[in-house]
Amino acid sequence: MASNLFIEPKDNTGVWRVGTSGWSYPPNTGPGSWTGVFYPLSKTDELKFYSRYFNAVEINSTFYRPCNPKTAESWTRRTPDHFEFTVKAWQQFTHNKGDWTSAEVDEFKSGIQPLIEADKLGCILFQFPASFRHTPETADQLKSLLELFAAYPKAVELRHRSWGDALPVLQNFDAVPAFIDEPKFKDSIRQEIESMGGRFLYLRFHGRKFDKWWRHEHRNERYDYLYTPEEIEPYAIRLKSILESKDVQRAYIFFNNHPGAKAVANAVMMRAQLGIPVIAELPEKFVETYPELKLESSPPDS
Repeated sequence: MASNLFIEPKDNTGVWRVGTSGWSYPPNTGPGSWTGVFYPLSKTDELKFYSRYFNAVEINSTFYRPCNPKTAESWTRRTPDHFEFTVKAWQQFTHNKGDWTSAEVDEFKSGIQPLIEADKLGCILFQFPASFRHTPETADQLKSLLELFAAYPKAVELRHRSWGDALPVLQNFDAVPAFIDEPKFKDSIRQEIESMGGRFLYLRFHGRKFDKWWRHEHRNERYDYLYTPEEIEPYAIRLKSILESKDVQRAYIFFNNHPGAKAVANAVMMRAQLGIPVIAELPEKFVETYPELKLESSPPDS
């Protein structure tokens, strides 16, 4: 049984889900740790801390390996009832030219089953590489994959411009295209939020570090970008207009510009501009690092 979050459209209309791509970026993962900037220096349950500020998160770890059901169950216990997880599909499904087994599919589904049972699964994100071009073979691969996950809400990130007309294919399998904000190159897909279609929207902000996107010493450099409030505002205006449509039941908005907790800062900014500012008091060090946030959050009631 898949998520029932989308069964009653009228009850779910206009619900924003704003957060970051991943929540754990400790010092030992390289430059740009969140510890000491957003998270306290002392040992902290990072997911529980994160969920004080946001109502959704995109799970990154499932891209590298299926999660253990016990791990997923732990996630559900450490987050509020309203919290949702979106799950990035295992790279075995998106980066290996259709070379997967039924056992691998079952393992992945089993790992996220606790999220479904807790009514906390938003959707599965299938992120394909920029080299994934639209050909008869890759179209068949995509269709086969979507069929395997027919019972689940699905978002699909296609980066190559050859997929510009892929919306009908996705709609046939009850999937939506992921809108991506990232540096645009000759072969990058071009998108308009208004034409995304589907019962929910899925937006991912990767940053705009054009000069470091393909050439960098550390992979984190490509995401080391802070969106300004002026860069976020046009999205907030358009999203609020789109969410007036009764056909759109959810809008998932995730920031992947994670170095130094920039993704957190931008998620706070986005919430404020959507009219749903963060209520919990932001960490002092975090606001010192990103002074733009002083006007983007509301202090708790006294």
